[in-house]
Amino acid sequence: MNDDPPARLRARQLTEQLLAPATPEDTAPTATRMRRLWARLRGSEPVPGLRTAKAALATALAFVAADALPGAEPPVVAALTALLVVQVTPYQSIRTGWQRIGSVVAGVLVAILLSAVVGLHWWSLALTVLIALVIAYALRLGDNAVEVPISAMLVLAVAGNRDVGLDRVYETLVGAAVGVLASLVLPRTYVGPAGVAVGNLANEIADVLRDDAATLENEWSHERAMEGLRRARALEGAVSNARKALARAEDGVRLNPRAILTAHVPEALRPGLTALEYAAINVRVISRSLVDRVSGVAAARHPGTQTRLAVARLLRSTADAVQAFGVAVAEDVQGPPRHADELREALARAHLAREEANQLLLDDAGTDPARWRVNGALLAHVARLLADIDPDAETVSTAVTRPEPAEPAPRTFRRLSTRLMRRQQRLARKRRR
Repeated sequence: MNDDPPARLRARQLTEQLLAPATPEDTAPTATRMRRLWARLRGSEPVPGLRTAKAALATALAFVAADALPGAEPPVVAALTALLVVQVTPYQSIRTGWQRIGSVVAGVLVAILLSAVVGLHWWSLALTVLIALVIAYALRLGDNAVEVPISAMLVLAVAGNRDVGLDRVYETLVGAAVGVLASLVLPRTYVGPAGVAVGNLANEIADVLRDDAATLENEWSHERAMEGLRRARALEGAVSNARKALARAEDGVRLNPRAILTAHVPEALRPGLTALEYAAINVRVISRSLVDRVSGVAAARHPGTQTRLAVARLLRSTADAVQAFGVAVAEDVQGPPRHADELREALARAHLAREEANQLLLDDAGTDPARWRVNGALLAHVARLLADIDPDAETVSTAVTRPEPAEPAPRTFRRLSTRLMRRQQRLARKRRR
Protein backbone atom coordinates (compact mmCIF):
# COMPACT_ATOMS: atom_id res chain seq x y z
CA MET A 1 0.00 0.00 0.00
CA ASN A 2 1.53 3.33 -1.11
CA ASP A 3 1.10 6.38 1.07
CA ASP A 4 -0.39 9.42 -0.57
CA PRO A 5 2.04 12.34 -0.03
CA PRO A 6 -0.66 15.02 -0.46
CA ALA A 7 -2.87 13.21 2.07
CA ARG A 8 -0.03 13.04 4.60
CA LEU A 9 0.70 16.73 4.00
CA ARG A 10 -2.94 17.63 4.61
CA ALA A 11 -3.02 15.52 7.76
CA ARG A 12 0.11 17.24 9.06
CA GLN A 13 -1.30 20.69 8.30
CA LEU A 14 -4.53 19.79 10.09
CA THR A 15 -2.61 18.56 13.14
CA GLU A 16 -0.54 21.75 13.26
CA GLN A 17 -3.72 23.81 12.96
CA LEU A 18 -5.31 21.93 15.86
CA LEU A 19 -2.27 22.32 18.10
CA ALA A 20 -1.17 25.82 17.11
CA PRO A 21 -2.16 28.72 19.38
CA ALA A 22 -4.79 31.16 18.23
CA THR A 23 -3.68 34.48 16.79
CA PRO A 24 -4.86 37.85 18.14
CA GLU A 25 -7.16 38.10 15.11
CA ASP A 26 -8.92 34.90 16.22
CA THR A 27 -9.85 36.39 19.60
CA ALA A 28 -10.48 39.98 18.49
CA PRO A 29 -14.00 41.42 19.01
CA THR A 30 -14.34 41.78 15.24
CA ALA A 31 -13.80 38.03 14.67
CA THR A 32 -16.77 35.87 13.74
CA ARG A 33 -18.52 33.76 16.34
CA MET A 34 -17.26 30.51 14.83
CA ARG A 35 -13.70 31.85 14.77
CA ARG A 36 -13.84 32.83 18.44
CA LEU A 37 -15.37 29.44 19.31
CA TRP A 38 -12.56 27.71 17.45
CA ALA A 39 -10.05 29.81 19.40
CA ARG A 40 -11.70 28.74 22.66
CA LEU A 41 -11.56 25.08 21.70
CA ARG A 42 -7.88 25.42 20.83
CA GLY A 43 -7.21 26.50 24.36
CA SER A 44 -6.66 30.23 23.91
CA GLU A 45 -9.71 31.28 25.89
CA PRO A 46 -11.63 29.60 28.72
CA VAL A 47 -14.50 27.36 27.70
CA PRO A 48 -17.24 27.40 30.36
CA GLY A 49 -18.28 23.91 31.39
CA LEU A 50 -15.54 22.10 29.43
CA ARG A 51 -14.17 20.21 32.45
CA THR A 52 -17.71 19.37 33.59
CA ALA A 53 -18.51 17.94 30.18
CA LYS A 54 -15.27 15.93 30.20
CA ALA A 55 -16.06 14.49 33.65
CA ALA A 56 -19.59 13.49 32.63
CA LEU A 57 -18.38 11.93 29.37
CA ALA A 58 -15.57 10.04 31.12
CA THR A 59 -17.95 8.71 33.77
CA ALA A 60 -20.34 7.31 31.17
CA LEU A 61 -17.61 5.85 28.96
CA ALA A 62 -15.88 4.20 31.91
CA PHE A 63 -19.15 2.56 33.00
CA VAL A 64 -19.76 1.23 29.48
CA ALA A 65 -16.19 0.00 29.07
CA ALA A 66 -16.06 -1.72 32.47
CA ASP A 67 -19.50 -3.26 32.03
CA ALA A 68 -17.95 -5.75 29.64
CA LEU A 69 -15.73 -7.11 32.42
CA PRO A 70 -16.82 -10.25 34.28
CA GLY A 71 -18.72 -9.55 37.47
CA ALA A 72 -22.28 -9.36 38.70
CA GLU A 73 -22.13 -5.91 40.25
CA PRO A 74 -22.49 -2.71 38.17
CA PRO A 75 -19.05 -1.17 37.52
CA VAL A 76 -19.62 1.85 39.73
CA VAL A 77 -15.98 1.89 40.82
CA ALA A 78 -14.85 2.47 37.23
CA ALA A 79 -17.26 5.36 36.79
CA LEU A 80 -16.24 6.88 40.13
CA THR A 81 -12.55 6.56 39.29
CA ALA A 82 -13.01 8.28 35.94
CA LEU A 83 -14.94 11.09 37.62
CA LEU A 84 -12.14 11.66 40.14
CA VAL A 85 -9.30 11.34 37.63
CA VAL A 86 -10.48 14.08 35.23
CA GLN A 87 -8.57 17.18 36.34
CA VAL A 88 -7.84 20.61 34.91
CA THR A 89 -4.58 19.62 33.19
CA PRO A 90 -3.44 16.33 31.61
CA TYR A 91 -0.50 16.12 34.02
CA GLN A 92 -2.78 16.36 37.04
CA SER A 93 -5.09 13.74 35.53
CA ILE A 94 -2.23 11.31 34.91
CA ARG A 95 -0.85 11.86 38.40
CA THR A 96 -4.27 11.39 40.00
CA GLY A 97 -4.93 8.26 37.95
CA TRP A 98 -1.58 6.76 38.88
CA GLN A 99 -2.11 7.49 42.57
CA ARG A 100 -5.59 5.99 42.51
CA ILE A 101 -4.39 2.81 40.79
CA GLY A 102 -1.59 2.44 43.30
CA SER A 103 -3.92 2.98 46.25
CA VAL A 104 -6.43 0.37 45.07
CA VAL A 105 -3.78 -2.22 44.25
CA ALA A 106 -2.01 -1.67 47.58
CA GLY A 107 -5.28 -1.92 49.51
CA VAL A 108 -6.31 -5.15 47.77
CA LEU A 109 -2.92 -6.74 48.37
CA VAL A 110 -2.99 -5.81 52.07
CA ALA A 111 -6.47 -7.31 52.49
CA ILE A 112 -5.61 -10.54 50.68
CA LEU A 113 -2.46 -11.05 52.75
CA LEU A 114 -4.17 -10.35 56.07
CA SER A 115 -7.28 -12.40 55.26
CA ALA A 116 -5.08 -15.47 54.89
CA VAL A 117 -3.95 -15.02 58.52
CA VAL A 118 -6.85 -13.39 60.36
CA GLY A 119 -10.57 -12.98 59.77
CA LEU A 120 -12.82 -9.96 60.14
CA HIS A 121 -12.63 -8.75 63.75
CA TRP A 122 -12.54 -5.36 65.35
CA TRP A 123 -8.84 -5.69 66.06
CA SER A 124 -8.03 -7.07 62.59
CA LEU A 125 -9.94 -4.14 61.06
CA ALA A 126 -7.89 -1.68 63.06
CA LEU A 127 -4.69 -3.51 62.13
CA THR A 128 -5.67 -3.43 58.45
CA VAL A 129 -6.32 0.31 58.51
CA LEU A 130 -3.04 0.95 60.33
CA ILE A 131 -0.95 -1.06 57.86
CA ALA A 132 -2.82 0.38 54.86
CA LEU A 133 -2.27 3.99 55.96
CA VAL A 134 1.42 3.37 56.64
CA ILE A 135 1.81 1.93 53.15
CA ALA A 136 -0.19 4.82 51.63
CA TYR A 137 2.01 7.46 53.26
CA ALA A 138 5.14 5.54 52.30
CA LEU A 139 4.01 5.49 48.66
CA ARG A 140 3.14 9.23 48.81
CA LEU A 141 -0.31 8.75 47.35
CA GLY A 142 -1.46 12.21 48.34
CA ASP A 143 -5.22 12.73 48.51
CA ASN A 144 -5.77 9.12 47.42
CA ALA A 145 -4.06 7.72 50.52
CA VAL A 146 -7.41 7.02 52.19
CA GLU A 147 -8.35 4.76 49.27
CA VAL A 148 -5.85 2.14 50.47
CA PRO A 149 -7.64 1.33 53.77
CA ILE A 150 -11.04 1.64 52.06
CA SER A 151 -10.13 -0.97 49.45
CA ALA A 152 -8.54 -3.16 52.10
CA MET A 153 -11.62 -3.05 54.34
CA LEU A 154 -13.99 -3.86 51.46
CA VAL A 155 -11.96 -6.88 50.42
CA LEU A 156 -11.46 -8.00 54.02
CA ALA A 157 -15.23 -7.80 54.58
CA VAL A 158 -15.75 -10.57 51.98
CA ALA A 159 -13.13 -12.79 53.64
CA GLY A 160 -10.38 -11.84 51.21
CA ASN A 161 -12.27 -12.86 48.09
CA ARG A 162 -9.73 -12.44 45.34
CA ASP A 163 -12.39 -12.06 42.67
CA VAL A 164 -13.79 -9.01 44.43
CA GLY A 165 -10.30 -7.56 44.76
CA LEU A 166 -9.45 -8.21 41.12
CA ASP A 167 -12.74 -6.71 39.95
CA ARG A 168 -11.95 -3.57 41.91
CA VAL A 169 -8.47 -3.39 40.39
CA TYR A 170 -9.81 -3.93 36.85
CA GLU A 171 -12.47 -1.28 37.23
CA THR A 172 -9.94 1.17 38.63
CA LEU A 173 -7.61 0.58 35.69
CA VAL A 174 -10.43 1.12 33.20
CA GLY A 175 -11.73 4.23 34.97
CA ALA A 176 -8.26 5.78 35.26
CA ALA A 177 -7.49 5.12 31.59
CA VAL A 178 -10.77 6.62 30.43
CA GLY A 179 -10.34 9.64 32.71
CA VAL A 180 -6.85 10.34 31.38
CA LEU A 181 -7.98 10.03 27.76
CA ALA A 182 -10.89 12.37 28.40
CA SER A 183 -8.57 14.98 29.91
CA LEU A 184 -6.45 14.89 26.74
CA VAL A 185 -9.43 16.05 24.65
CA LEU A 186 -9.00 19.78 23.88
CA PRO A 187 -6.44 20.39 26.64
CA ARG A 188 -5.56 23.96 27.59
CA THR A 189 -2.13 25.32 28.45
CA TYR A 190 -3.16 28.15 30.86
CA VAL A 191 -0.08 30.20 29.93
CA GLY A 192 -2.12 33.29 29.10
CA PRO A 193 -4.06 33.35 32.40
CA ALA A 194 -0.77 33.01 34.30
CA GLY A 195 0.64 36.09 32.58
CA VAL A 196 -2.57 37.98 33.28
CA ALA A 197 -2.45 37.01 36.98
CA VAL A 198 1.18 38.15 37.35
CA GLY A 199 0.37 41.39 35.54
CA ASN A 200 -2.65 41.97 37.77
CA LEU A 201 -0.47 41.48 40.84
CA ALA A 202 1.92 44.17 39.63
CA ASN A 203 -1.00 46.50 38.93
CA GLU A 204 -2.48 45.95 42.39
CA ILE A 205 0.84 46.66 44.07
CA ALA A 206 1.16 49.82 42.00
CA ASP A 207 -2.40 50.84 42.91
CA VAL A 208 -1.64 50.52 46.64
CA LEU A 209 1.41 52.77 46.24
CA ARG A 210 -0.58 55.30 44.22
CA ASP A 211 -3.34 55.34 46.83
CA ASP A 212 -0.76 56.02 49.53
CA ALA A 213 0.69 58.81 47.38
CA ALA A 214 -2.75 60.35 46.89
CA THR A 215 -3.33 60.20 50.64
CA LEU A 216 -0.05 62.00 51.37
CA GLU A 217 -0.81 64.69 48.81
CA ASN A 218 -3.93 65.59 50.78
CA GLU A 219 -3.24 64.61 54.37
CA TRP A 220 -0.78 62.44 56.31
CA SER A 221 -2.96 61.23 59.16
CA HIS A 222 -3.07 58.06 61.23
CA GLU A 223 -6.54 57.05 59.96
CA ARG A 224 -5.69 57.50 56.29
CA ALA A 225 -2.35 55.71 56.71
CA MET A 226 -4.09 52.76 58.39
CA GLU A 227 -6.39 52.42 55.38
CA GLY A 228 -3.33 52.13 53.16
CA LEU A 229 -1.84 49.52 55.47
CA ARG A 230 -5.03 47.43 55.24
CA ARG A 231 -4.92 47.61 51.44
CA ALA A 232 -1.27 46.55 51.49
CA ARG A 233 -2.06 43.56 53.69
CA ALA A 234 -4.85 42.55 51.30
CA LEU A 235 -2.24 42.03 48.55
CA GLU A 236 -1.76 38.49 49.84
CA GLY A 237 -4.91 37.48 47.96
CA ALA A 238 -3.49 38.66 44.64
CA VAL A 239 -0.18 36.95 45.42
CA SER A 240 -1.99 33.67 46.12
CA ASN A 241 -3.99 33.93 42.89
CA ALA A 242 -0.82 34.53 40.88
CA ARG A 243 0.88 31.53 42.50
CA LYS A 244 -2.03 29.25 41.67
CA ALA A 245 -2.27 30.53 38.09
CA LEU A 246 1.44 30.04 37.47
CA ALA A 247 1.44 26.56 39.03
CA ARG A 248 -1.49 25.61 36.80
CA ALA A 249 0.34 26.94 33.74
CA GLU A 250 3.46 24.95 34.61
CA ASP A 251 1.36 21.80 35.04
CA GLY A 252 -0.61 22.59 31.90
CA VAL A 253 2.38 22.32 29.55
CA ARG A 254 3.61 19.05 31.05
CA LEU A 255 2.53 15.94 29.14
CA ASN A 256 0.28 18.17 27.02
CA PRO A 257 0.17 17.53 23.25
CA ARG A 258 -0.71 21.18 22.67
CA ALA A 259 2.58 22.24 24.25
CA ILE A 260 4.42 20.90 21.18
CA LEU A 261 3.55 24.03 19.19
CA THR A 262 2.05 26.41 21.74
CA ALA A 263 4.15 28.79 23.78
CA HIS A 264 5.85 27.32 26.81
CA VAL A 265 5.76 29.06 30.16
CA PRO A 266 8.21 31.96 29.80
CA GLU A 267 11.22 31.76 32.06
CA ALA A 268 10.50 35.31 33.22
CA LEU A 269 7.22 34.47 34.93
CA ARG A 270 8.50 32.46 37.89
CA PRO A 271 11.32 34.86 38.95
CA GLY A 272 9.04 37.78 38.07
CA LEU A 273 6.41 36.49 40.46
CA THR A 274 9.08 36.03 43.14
CA ALA A 275 10.21 39.64 42.70
CA LEU A 276 6.60 40.84 42.97
CA GLU A 277 6.10 38.78 46.13
CA TYR A 278 9.08 40.59 47.66
CA ALA A 279 7.62 43.87 46.39
CA ALA A 280 4.34 43.14 48.18
CA ILE A 281 6.25 42.53 51.41
CA ASN A 282 8.16 45.78 51.00
CA VAL A 283 4.93 47.67 50.31
CA ARG A 284 3.47 46.39 53.57
CA VAL A 285 6.52 47.62 55.45
CA ILE A 286 6.37 50.98 53.64
CA SER A 287 2.70 51.34 54.59
CA ARG A 288 3.57 50.38 58.16
CA SER A 289 6.25 53.08 58.21
CA LEU A 290 3.74 55.66 56.98
CA VAL A 291 1.53 54.72 59.92
CA ASP A 292 4.38 54.80 62.44
CA ARG A 293 5.51 58.26 61.32
CA VAL A 294 2.21 59.78 62.47
CA SER A 295 1.77 57.53 65.52
CA GLY A 296 3.35 57.29 68.94
CA VAL A 297 6.54 59.17 69.79
CA ALA A 298 7.44 59.87 66.16
CA ALA A 299 4.21 61.87 65.74
CA ALA A 300 5.35 64.60 68.13
CA ARG A 301 6.14 66.71 65.06
CA HIS A 302 4.26 65.96 61.84
CA PRO A 303 6.12 66.09 58.52
CA GLY A 304 6.11 69.38 56.68
CA THR A 305 4.35 70.00 53.40
CA GLN A 306 7.49 69.67 51.29
CA THR A 307 8.41 66.38 52.94
CA ARG A 308 4.89 65.03 52.54
CA LEU A 309 4.77 65.91 48.82
CA ALA A 310 8.26 64.52 48.22
CA VAL A 311 7.31 61.17 49.75
CA ALA A 312 4.12 61.18 47.66
CA ARG A 313 6.18 61.70 44.49
CA LEU A 314 8.51 58.89 45.54
CA LEU A 315 5.61 56.46 46.05
CA ARG A 316 4.01 57.44 42.76
CA SER A 317 7.23 56.99 40.77
CA THR A 318 7.82 53.65 42.53
CA ALA A 319 4.33 52.57 41.50
CA ASP A 320 5.15 53.44 37.87
CA ALA A 321 8.29 51.30 38.09
CA VAL A 322 6.37 48.32 39.51
CA GLN A 323 3.76 48.59 36.79
CA ALA A 324 6.47 48.80 34.11
CA PHE A 325 8.06 45.69 35.61
CA GLY A 326 4.74 43.86 35.33
CA VAL A 327 4.44 44.85 31.68
CA ALA A 328 7.99 43.72 30.91
CA VAL A 329 7.46 40.35 32.59
CA ALA A 330 3.86 39.32 32.07
CA GLU A 331 2.39 41.03 29.03
CA ASP A 332 2.12 39.06 25.79
CA VAL A 333 3.53 35.85 27.27
CA GLN A 334 3.14 34.00 23.98
CA GLY A 335 5.11 36.56 22.02
CA PRO A 336 8.77 37.57 21.85
CA PRO A 337 10.55 38.81 24.97
CA ARG A 338 9.95 42.45 25.78
CA HIS A 339 12.73 44.92 26.37
CA ALA A 340 13.08 46.66 29.71
CA ASP A 341 13.67 50.19 28.38
CA GLU A 342 10.44 51.55 29.84
CA LEU A 343 11.28 49.89 33.15
CA ARG A 344 14.72 51.49 33.20
CA GLU A 345 13.25 54.93 32.54
CA ALA A 346 10.69 54.47 35.33
CA LEU A 347 13.43 53.31 37.71
CA ALA A 348 15.55 56.36 36.86
CA ARG A 349 12.66 58.64 37.78
CA ALA A 350 12.08 56.70 40.99
CA HIS A 351 15.74 57.01 42.02
CA LEU A 352 15.65 60.77 41.44
CA ALA A 353 12.52 61.01 43.57
CA ARG A 354 14.20 58.93 46.25
CA GLU A 355 17.20 61.26 46.38
CA GLU A 356 14.87 64.23 46.84
CA ALA A 357 12.83 62.49 49.54
CA ASN A 358 16.00 61.23 51.23
CA GLN A 359 17.29 64.74 51.98
CA LEU A 360 13.92 66.01 53.17
CA LEU A 361 13.37 62.98 55.42
CA LEU A 362 16.82 63.48 56.93
CA ASP A 363 15.90 67.04 57.78
CA ASP A 364 12.52 65.84 59.06
CA ALA A 365 14.12 63.30 61.40
CA GLY A 366 16.39 65.86 63.02
CA THR A 367 17.84 64.40 66.20
CA ASP A 368 14.80 62.34 67.19
CA PRO A 369 15.73 58.60 67.23
CA ALA A 370 12.10 57.53 66.69
CA ARG A 371 11.80 59.56 63.50
CA TRP A 372 15.22 58.33 62.38
CA ARG A 373 14.09 54.70 62.63
CA VAL A 374 10.78 55.28 60.84
CA ASN A 375 12.18 57.42 58.02
CA GLY A 376 15.10 55.03 57.58
CA ALA A 377 12.81 52.01 57.31
CA LEU A 378 10.69 53.84 54.71
CA LEU A 379 13.67 54.73 52.52
CA ALA A 380 15.38 51.35 52.97
CA HIS A 381 12.39 49.33 51.83
CA VAL A 382 11.73 51.61 48.87
CA ALA A 383 15.35 51.06 47.86
CA ARG A 384 14.98 47.31 48.35
CA LEU A 385 11.85 47.25 46.22
CA LEU A 386 13.52 49.17 43.40
CA ALA A 387 16.58 46.92 43.54
CA ASP A 388 14.46 43.76 43.25
CA ILE A 389 12.91 44.94 39.98
CA ASP A 390 16.02 46.61 38.52
CA PRO A 391 17.29 44.68 35.47
CA ASP A 392 20.81 46.07 35.96
CA ALA A 393 21.21 45.45 39.70
CA GLU A 394 23.63 42.82 40.93
CA THR A 395 20.97 41.03 42.98
CA VAL A 396 18.25 41.26 40.35
CA SER A 397 16.07 38.25 39.66
CA THR A 398 16.18 36.81 36.15
CA ALA A 399 12.69 38.14 35.50
CA VAL A 400 13.70 40.73 32.92
CA THR A 401 15.96 40.28 29.96
CA ARG A 402 19.52 41.47 30.37
CA PRO A 403 22.27 41.76 27.77
CA GLU A 404 24.14 38.51 27.51
CA PRO A 405 27.79 38.81 28.60
CA ALA A 406 30.38 38.44 25.90
CA GLU A 407 31.69 34.94 25.57
CA PRO A 408 35.28 34.58 26.77
CA ALA A 409 37.90 33.77 24.20
CA PRO A 410 38.42 30.04 23.85
CA ARG A 411 41.42 28.72 25.72
CA THR A 412 43.58 26.62 23.50
CA PHE A 413 45.82 23.89 24.81
CA ARG A 414 48.93 25.94 23.98
CA ARG A 415 47.66 28.94 25.98
CA LEU A 416 46.75 26.74 28.92
CA SER A 417 50.09 24.95 28.88
CA THR A 418 52.01 28.28 28.64
CA ARG A 419 50.12 29.72 31.61
CA LEU A 420 50.70 26.56 33.62
CA MET A 421 54.43 26.62 32.90
CA ARG A 422 54.72 30.28 33.90
CA ARG A 423 52.84 29.60 37.13
CA GLN A 424 55.12 26.69 37.97
CA GLN A 425 58.18 28.87 37.30
CA ARG A 426 56.87 31.58 39.65
CA LEU A 427 56.23 29.01 42.38
CA ALA A 428 59.73 27.57 41.92
CA ARG A 429 61.32 31.02 42.26
CA LYS A 430 59.35 31.65 45.47
CA ARG A 431 60.54 28.36 46.94
CA ARG A 432 64.19 29.20 46.17
CA ARG A 433 63.80 32.53 47.95
